[in-house]
Parts: sequence; structure tokens; C-alpha cells
Amino acid sequence: MRAFHVTFLLAAALLAGCGEYRQSVPYEDGGYQGKEDTRMWDSERFMHDPSVWKQMVNERTQHQNEYVRTEPQE
Repeated sequence: MRAFHVTFLLAAALLAGCGEYRQSVPYEDGGYQGKEDTRMWDSERFMHDPSVWKQMVNERTQHQNEYVRTEPQE
């Protein structure tokens, strides 16, 4: 009975590799097939100005800075 179980598990392990298929997307000549990416600042929120976007990112970064958030210890 043990030999049957071992044989069955071995056969199952060998057959498990038979189900593999190509996992990469086939590339078609002609360019990018997905949606066009927009820049972060291309919206009404930032008035289509990269400097406004950069300023907002810098302000957000300062809120994550522990040295700015904590009071100085003397």
C-alpha cells in the first residue's frame, strides 16, 4: 500500500509540471499597447505646473520628517 502512495505522489509531482504555460505577454511590433501615462502635474489640482506639484511633494515629505514633527529636546 505504501508503494502505491509513493508511486501516486511521484506521478502527481511529475504531472504538475505539465500544466505550465507561457506567462509572458507576447510583444507585438508597433509600440506600447497599454494606456497612455499622464504626468503627475497634468491636472487642474496642480494647474498643469510641475513646480506646484514639486512644492506639494516637498511639503508632504516634511510632514513625514521626524525631526520636524518632534519638539527639540534640550
